[in-house]
Amino acid sequence: DGTLTQDFYEHAQAFSDAFRQVYRVDADIDCINHHGMTDQEIITGVLKKNGVPLEEINAKMSQCMTVMVRSFKKMVSRSHARALPGVRNLLKKLKQKNVMMGLVTGNLEPIARGKLGKLRLNQYFEIGGFGSDDASRANLIRMARKRAANLSGYEVTDSQIYLVGDTPQDISAAKEAAVKVIAVATGNYTREELQKFNPDYVFADLVGTDKILKVILRTTFRPDKFSP
Repeated sequence: DGTLTQDFYEHAQAFSDAFRQVYRVDADIDCINHHGMTDQEIITGVLKKNGVPLEEINAKMSQCMTVMVRSFKKMVSRSHARALPGVRNLLKKLKQKNVMMGLVTGNLEPIARGKLGKLRLNQYFEIGGFGSDDASRANLIRMARKRAANLSGYEVTDSQIYLVGDTPQDISAAKEAAVKVIAVATGNYTREELQKFNPDYVFADLVGTDKILKVILRTTFRPDKFSP
C-alpha cells in the first residue's frame, strides 16, 4: 500500500472486523499512526491503545489474523483499488530485464496476495516476506532474501538488493537489513520528508521508469535461472 497500490479500504475494515469479533473492541486503525507498520504491529498498537492487555493480544493474535483474512477475502472482489501510476510499466520492464522481484510488505500474506490478484500483479512476485511471517519489517527483508536464494540456487548479496518503499519505516528496515533502499513519495510522506532518513535514492513516484531502471540494473540480482 502506498508503493504499488492505493485505496484498498477493505484492509482497514478487515482490521475492525477482527477487533470486534476476537477482542470485543470497537476500533479502527486510524487511532494510531500506522503507516509503515506491519499488520501485527498495527493489531498490537490499536488494541493496547484501547486497553487490551498485551498478554490477551498475543494469545489471540493468530485468531485475529485468521478473521482478518476471512473478512478481507469476502470484500476484495468489490474493491475499487488501483495500481499507482508507473507501477505496471516498471514491473513489466524489470521482468523483461530478468530482475528477480520479491514482495516485502507488512500485510498478511493472503491479504497481500489478494490485493495483487485483484490488480493482476501477482505474477511479478514469486517470493516475499509478509506481515504474517514476522512483526519486524527488517526480518521480512531477511526472509525474502533467503527465499530468493533458495528459489534461484544463487547466493544473493546485500549489494544486489533494492527495497522500494514509501515510508521512513521502509528506509529504516532496509538499513537494518543492510540492503539498498529506493524511497518513493507515493504514500503519506513527501519527498523532502523521506530524504531526511537518508535513503540511497528518492523519487517522487514510479512514473520515471527509465531513471529507476538505471539505478536498479547497476547491481541488482538477475539469476540465469530466470532468463527469458
